[in-house]
Amino acid sequence: MVRRVLARMAACGLVVLGMSASAQAAGNSGTAHPLPWVHVIDLHSAYLRALGHVRSGPVRGIARPAGYRPPLRSHAAGAAPAACTEPNCKLAYQNGLVQLHPRVYLLLWGPNWQTDPAQQASAAYLRSFYAGLGAEPRDTWSQILAQYSDKTGFPTFGKSVYAGSWIDTSVPPTGPNRLNFVAEAAVFASQQHLSKDLTDDQIVIATQSGTCPDGFTDPNCGNYTGTYCAYHTWITSGTYTNLPVTNLPYQIDAGTGCGENAVANGTNGQYDGFSIVGGHEFAETVTDPVGTGWLDQADTYSGGEIGDKCAWSYPTTSTSDLGLVTLSTGSFAMQPLFSNDTFGTPQHGCPMAAAADTLSLTTGRQASVVDTAVRYQVKAVSSASAALSFSATGLPPGLKISSAGLVTGVPTTTGTSHVAVAVDDAK
Repeated sequence: MVRRVLARMAACGLVVLGMSASAQAAGNSGTAHPLPWVHVIDLHSAYLRALGHVRSGPVRGIARPAGYRPPLRSHAAGAAPAACTEPNCKLAYQNGLVQLHPRVYLLLWGPNWQTDPAQQASAAYLRSFYAGLGAEPRDTWSQILAQYSDKTGFPTFGKSVYAGSWIDTSVPPTGPNRLNFVAEAAVFASQQHLSKDLTDDQIVIATQSGTCPDGFTDPNCGNYTGTYCAYHTWITSGTYTNLPVTNLPYQIDAGTGCGENAVANGTNGQYDGFSIVGGHEFAETVTDPVGTGWLDQADTYSGGEIGDKCAWSYPTTSTSDLGLVTLSTGSFAMQPLFSNDTFGTPQHGCPMAAAADTLSLTTGRQASVVDTAVRYQVKAVSSASAALSFSATGLPPGLKISSAGLVTGVPTTTGTSHVAVAVDDAK
């Protein structure tokens, strides 16, 4: 066989969005009008019936407000010096699930998303942000997630993760807790008949301004003591068990505590928190959707998930992590993600883009006999530990290659064939 290694060329997912988020914000400065790209629903009656019947997992991946810092702990307190100091220690696989083909359902809870021009502009920003995630060749940020596999495969990207936007026009309760959010998610999933693969779905519930989710960092929330900007959890009972749910409050209500105007030179600074915090929760839901994915359980300093370790500033310095990431739908303020691949580098394991993947393919001259079965495994290595897919042209009649690189069949003619084998990483 003739050796050939081809660079991966992923199909580019084209998302038609019309105006940019900034243009929509400008256009919404006058008379309010319904958002034409959302599905309008009313879940109130079903939500009330679901309360008390739906259970949730614990809160995970809590996006803390800027400046929140619990005491720093070593990786093995009281023991011999460890090779790392928390939170600068690798994520560990907990033997459960990750999301291999994530889909984000954006559920805007509350009528003001539809009637208030300022909140319409925020909704447009959120839509553009989620529509850009996953779409290649632009989104190298999401590719950081591809290193964190489960027992069935690796997260893969290539097209937008955005599955659509909905507005529930019912008024959310003031101070909702996680049981309120999982009830809302469960009735939404039922109405939309989500059943293909729940572990790949993410229901992102963005509540309208002034809702004051229990514990949200909003100085105007009275008795609601704020300790977070967002979090994710999952449903643990009923038809939609293991469906991940994100509580994404109205970030602008928290001001700079949740990222408003956090990135210099941005054109939509008031919305920065939506993409910084929304990206944080998206990444953590992909890598740890139901609490059994990738997590550093010893990291009680940051929270131990992929976004926690790199939130707001480097854990051991005051250098800002945040920056603009250009997606196919625009540029968005975002944070880096923790990478086991680059741990120990000058990036402190917190890159803004995936490390370049180098592929090496091993082939050689092979001989076989007519009418005799062939079984030959092509071997390749990915420097980023990505899942690999193989293809070939020029195989002798009677032979074929699987996507896993296994050549099988029974050759039917004599002669010499010049075979080109290509390997593609799944990142």
